[in-house]
Amino acid sequence: MNHRKMLGIDLGGSGFRIGIFDCETGSLVEDFIEMDHDESPHPDAVLPKICSVLEGLRWKGPIGLGFPGAVGERTLMTAPNIGKEWLDARVIETLEECCGGPVALINDADAVAIAEVKFGSGRGEHGRLLTLTIGTGLGTTVHEKGVLLPNLEYGLAPHPTRKGTLEEHISGRARMVFDLTLIQWAQRFQEGLDHLYEEFNPDRIVLYGGIMEHWDELRHLLHAPCRLLPATHAHTAGALGAAFCSTLSSKP
Repeated sequence: MNHRKMLGIDLGGSGFRIGIFDCETGSLVEDFIEMDHDESPHPDAVLPKICSVLEGLRWKGPIGLGFPGAVGERTLMTAPNIGKEWLDARVIETLEECCGGPVALINDADAVAIAEVKFGSGRGEHGRLLTLTIGTGLGTTVHEKGVLLPNLEYGLAPHPTRKGTLEEHISGRARMVFDLTLIQWAQRFQEGLDHLYEEFNPDRIVLYGGIMEHWDELRHLLHAPCRLLPATHAHTAGALGAAFCSTLSSKP
């Protein structure tokens, strides 16, 4: 393994992404790999696919895994958008056997936030940074004076005015579930954004997710009393943040 390189896996409810990045700049040094899950994202189906990709990349050494749920150092604690089967699966052990190195485990939304703090739109924020990952669910991550508050999972909190959770109404999936136009979705997201600002009072908010491909339109539809920015690393931030975590855990 080239020690100037790092590998990260971004595992989500609809698929996974794998990237190899430069340790210093965060830039991609190999083709970025994206694969959708089959009908069911069961670990027995997904883990062999991930290992097959790693073998194809001939990667041996530490890796980072961004997981869609709350995590411990080596344990999966919740898996709301991918299935409870993952909680009992040999995820870490399987990946370590495949790559021959340690696996750094992190919540997927936290991985996005770390990437943006280290290499992107969160860089230089010395106050409170709120990063929102808008996808199958709604990831919420806070950095307080540069320090990550892990496993926040505030997207699972009740919506202030609608029945259900925040992520049920303002995630990327919510747009499809409720068959919303972009403008309609933005109006719903603004409700959640207002609530999140009141809860966390951030100095800067970074937005990440597939919906951000419409940023040129959304920038005129969304507002906040603080700086509101799109993620710098678009669809690679989750894998990049996970990869960066692998460099921290592998240091002696």
